[in-house]
Order: sequence, then structure tokens, then C-alpha cells
Amino acid sequence: MTKRLILSIPFFSFFIISCGDDGGITDAGGSSSEIDAAFAPSTCPAVSAPQLDASYYAGPLTDTPFHMPVLSGGPSPGPQFPQLGLNTTVTEIDCTIRHEGTSKVFTFFSVPSDASAQELELVRRTMQTYPAHFVPFINAHGNNSALPTATSSELSNILSMQPNLFQGYGEIPLSERTPGVGDDVPPDDPVFDGIYQVVREHNLAVYFHPGPGQETNLANALRDNPDINFLVHGEGIENEVGALMAQYPNVYFTANDLYGDQYLLHPGESTASFLAALDDYEPLLTQDLAAWEVLIETHPDQFLWGTDRGGIAVWTLDIEVGEKLVDYARAFIGQLDPSVQEKFAYRNAENLLN
Repeated sequence: MTKRLILSIPFFSFFIISCGDDGGITDAGGSSSEIDAAFAPSTCPAVSAPQLDASYYAGPLTDTPFHMPVLSGGPSPGPQFPQLGLNTTVTEIDCTIRHEGTSKVFTFFSVPSDASAQELELVRRTMQTYPAHFVPFINAHGNNSALPTATSSELSNILSMQPNLFQGYGEIPLSERTPGVGDDVPPDDPVFDGIYQVVREHNLAVYFHPGPGQETNLANALRDNPDINFLVHGEGIENEVGALMAQYPNVYFTANDLYGDQYLLHPGESTASFLAALDDYEPLLTQDLAAWEVLIETHPDQFLWGTDRGGIAVWTLDIEVGEKLVDYARAFIGQLDPSVQEKFAYRNAENLLN
């Protein structure tokens, strides 16, 4: 069958020079060459208004989640690994977001336990320059390599240095960690007892990537922390999340493994191979709707859309890739019940933070 692609849904039709938006937080720290390079100016190509197929969802979209690349200056795992100031910039990422028409992105920022680090300054500058598009989550990591997170005291210290900067904590991987470095850490592990208290004090949402067999552990965390909203994703929990949603209203799930259940946003692919894989939407939509439609419509207040891009492959930040991701998402959402579409697209994300 013919492909369904029309165009992505941008809401801008002018040239954007990357000087950012006014407003946001006060830049409390000094700049560095790495930070300045991450915000190097560039010209964002003009975006023309598209003509949409009537079957497409045409409203706002919130991407949950997006991985902000790390700053340049450290060793790179490979040429496709994105590094700000080296092969991409926050300026260019914001341009892609504008082009594709995504309203907001839940953004994971990697921040070490040293609150004076450049990574914290990157978050401040991002929110100062582009306050409308990015929703900052703190992916806090400490000195103990056996843990997937900073300790509660380290997390509290970072957050106290810049109050009200972050709206979420995560993404925290709970399994599939580097062999020999650390064991799986389930969401009800004692290490999180103090962290949940810090999260509660700062009114943060929690984003986890649970592993297989951790559904009971997650249920314990949901039961013991009913005032905290938990957002999860990944194959390790997707088959159990419906049952958890039926019992716990504070669990949400990002359905980002779409495209016929192909995860294509990794270094083994490229812009060209990704676009080719999505050349014909019809068989992919059929498979995705079979997998997700009933589940989403059964729990319409707890599912969210997302891309899970940016962290390990620089090509995933290309404008063409962003447009295709959003176009496919709009085709998929347009097939859901009309009463569910806005909830899945962005309203559930707003409610989770509120």
C-alpha cells in the first residue's frame, strides 16, 4: 500500500536564528567553552505549513522522553555518539523540535553528584534560552558505580543548589546495566527510600526503565508512594503495565516502541535506513494498533507518546528523522478513539507533572 506520509505538523513558518527565547531562570553560573559550544548559533530553515491527511491527529504533542546529549570534552564511544558542541548543539535540537511541531519534550539531563559541574550549567542555560520546549528531568548519578543513581543526600544537594529547576527525576535504568559493575536495582530497593522522600519534597515525577521480573517490585513502590507519579517504559514492563494501571493510578507508561515494534533509533541505523524502514506506514500501523490500541483505550489516562531518541546516535536528531517520527505518531494517534487522542498525545503528560 502507499505510504501515509504527508508532512509533519509544524506550527512555525519563518526563519529562526538561534538566539533563544526571553524568560526562564537566571543563569547563576559562569560559562565555559564547552557550554558556549553547546549553544553555538545557527540558522533554522524555514518551516512551511503542511497539508494533513484527515485521518491524522493534528493537535499538540509532548515527547516523553528525550535524551539530551552529553557535553563534548570527554571520550566518545563512537562517531555516531552525540556530543553537544562537537556534532550537535542545543540550538540545532531546538530547531528540530520546532520543525517537527512537538510542543514539549521530557528531557533527561545527565548530572553528576558535583552540583558545580558543567552539566548542571547546561540545564540552566537550556531553560534560560528555550523555556518553552524542554521539561527537565535530572538523571543524577553519583560516585558509587554499583548504583544506577546518586544517593538521596547527593540528589538533595544538587536540587537545593538550583531549586525549582527540575520537574522530574530520571531516567533511571533498573536493569541491563554494565556486566560486572552493578546488579539490577528494583524500584523498591532500600536505596530509593530516601530518594523518594527527596522527590516528594521537590514535587518531582519519577521516570524508571524497569527490567523483566520487576513488576512486583514496581507495584510495591507504587503502593508505598501513592503521592508520587511514576512514569515507566521499556520491554521489561510493557506486558505487565496494564495490570498495574488497573490497580495504581500513579503509574504511567510511554509507548515509544512503535514503528511495527522496531526500535530503530540506535547507531546501527542511519537517517537513510530509518526513513526507508518507515516508507510504508500501513503494515506498521496495523501491527502497532494490534499491540497497543485496546490497552491505551482501556487505560486512557495513563499512556503517553514518546520517541526515546537522542542519547546514543546523533543521526536521530536530524530534522528529517524528527519529522518522520512525529508524522508516524500523528498517523497512529489518529487511529485511536477520538476521546483518547489528546490524552495520549499530551494531556496525560501535563497531568502527570501537575
